[in-house]
Amino acid sequence: MRRILITLLLITGLAAPALAAVSQTPKAAPSTGDTPRVEDVLTYIDLFGYRKMMELSVDRQLSAIVDFIRTQREEVPPRSLEIIQQELRKELASATERSLRDMAVVFQRNLTQADVDYLISVGRDPRMRKVVNLQPKLAVELEKVGEGLADDIYRRAAPRIEERLKVIEGGENI
Repeated sequence: MRRILITLLLITGLAAPALAAVSQTPKAAPSTGDTPRVEDVLTYIDLFGYRKMMELSVDRQLSAIVDFIRTQREEVPPRSLEIIQQELRKELASATERSLRDMAVVFQRNLTQADVDYLISVGRDPRMRKVVNLQPKLAVELEKVGEGLADDIYRRAAPRIEERLKVIEGGENI
């Protein structure tokens, strides 16, 4: 849940310039002749940190898989876990590249070349570079905010959940 919240916050923050570019363009989708070049869209994706954030996110998920195996299958030797991690990471670069190309297609369907040119110029601005470079650090800090939110929601909802479940269970403690 917290990863979803953090990912949503980061994507929203990084996508805001793209939304601004779309709002400055009167047409909703580019005509065939104004479809942005894939190289330019990939430049935009890199400038706004989508590649790095995707790689970090996937790497964390891969580590979680190995940790899950470690806790659920204690008989698996540490060297085997290292091999599993290495093989998963070998796939990371090519899988990320495929995903970014899929992402580029989505941007191509929804942005014009002028939109992408604008976004590239924004992405090269030193202030935007600073924001993009801060994203991994911000993600860690925002994850803590998300965890606090989830803990608070659970703490406040837990008594009501327990009461409602008691009624369903015929008054037994759960």
